[in-house]
This record gives sequence, C-alpha cells and structure tokens, in this order.
Amino acid sequence: MPTSPGRLTRGLLTVAAATLLVAGCTDGGEPTTSGSVSATTTPSAATMSPSPTTSAPTVADVFRDARTASLSAESGHAKGTVTRDGATLGIDVEGRANGANQTVFITTPKGGTAEVLTVGDGYWVGGDEAHWAEITGDPKAAKALVGKYAPVTESDATELGSFTLRTILTDAFAQPELAVLESDTGAATETEVDGRPVYLLGEPGGPRLWVAADGSGTLLRVVGPKSDPSDLTFTDWGRAQTFTEPSPDQILES
Repeated sequence: MPTSPGRLTRGLLTVAAATLLVAGCTDGGEPTTSGSVSATTTPSAATMSPSPTTSAPTVADVFRDARTASLSAESGHAKGTVTRDGATLGIDVEGRANGANQTVFITTPKGGTAEVLTVGDGYWVGGDEAHWAEITGDPKAAKALVGKYAPVTESDATELGSFTLRTILTDAFAQPELAVLESDTGAATETEVDGRPVYLLGEPGGPRLWVAADGSGTLLRVVGPKSDPSDLTFTDWGRAQTFTEPSPDQILES
C-alpha cells in the first residue's frame, strides 16, 4: 500500500498529461466547482483529564469492541493524516468500507489535493487547482480543470495509495504498538472529548484510541505510534454518502 509522494505525482502526471494532450486541456466552458477538500488539518481533541473509574471495562475489552465494531461497519468516514515514506499526507476517505463506492482526497506535502472517485468498476481522478497546476505545469489550464475528472484504470487509481476505510482500519489495529492493548487487563480510562464520554486507551505520547463510552464500541479517533505517525478521526459509521459517476460535462475525454 505505501506510495511515495514522488511516485504519486508521476502516476497522476502520466494519466493526466495523456488525457489533456488528446482533449486539448479544456473545452472552454465554465468549470464545475470541485468538491475537493483539504485533509491536512490534524483532528483536534478537547483538553482531557483522565479519571479511571472502578466500573470501567478493561482496556482489552474496549479494544476488542472497537475493532469488531469498526471492521464490521459497512461504511464510514475517516479524515486526518498518515505517513508514507517519511512524508505526511492528508487523507479524507468516505464511502463503502470495501472501497466499492467512495471518494478519497489525498493532500501532498506540496499542498495539492488529488481526488480519486470510485463507483463500481469505474475510476476517475480529479483535484483542486494546486493539484492540476502541479500536474500540468500550467496554472491557467489548472484553473479550468477544477471540477473535471480524468477516467483512469484501477491500477492508476490505486497508485495514489490503496486507501479504503477497511484497509486503514486493518493496518491500524495490526500495528504492534496498538495490538498490545488487547492484552491489557487494566481498567480503561474514562474521560470526555467535546462533552462526550469516551474511553481513552494508551498513554500520552504513544499510540492511542478514543472509543465511545456507551458500550457500542464506536471508534472515534486513532493516533498511531511514533514509528508510523498518523492521526485519524472517524465519523458517519454506517451513514457515509453514496457517490455517483461524474456527469458527462465533468469528464475529460481521452
């Protein structure tokens, strides 16, 4: 799954450049407003004052509940930062957990945000103005391409990184520094985030999980270990948007 920012850019350049050369970059019409959003902002947590309670479940119980609930969810929304080859990428993934219907926004260190839209067996790549300017080398053409999508193959789409809700979760729970929580029989720490009761698993400065303290196992946030930094918030479990193919006027003809 790991993909270097350089390879990511080269992959998009190959696809986009071929499309633009044939299509002549733009049809001269007004561009459709892009739905791209920047995913560079690290999720924030409220100031917390941990207060263990005698009635709290064990860390191991909460960890297993969160893993079961999140990995069995049919859809959801993950947003935050991950590390690839030493570089921090912003990601914003929403849709079906298996990636069959989803949109992924990936923000590179240079600031451009690419979008990969998947609907069934169809794949399209779009992006914001900074992304298209980086790909085309032409800021004027880039502005006209915002809101446009280039159809790509599955291999081209996954060169951006195989980001799906399920792969993100599977990788997170498999990290040894987090997986060790499953054997922790100590009481889970109960605290609050923005007024919501949560269980906080892990120690400050290390990998941590925030899980709703209502018995549902709802995963709210994951912070990865120092060896593989990440910070992701999770929302819309089972309630993610359903996405449709770009309209004909949004597609760059190849």
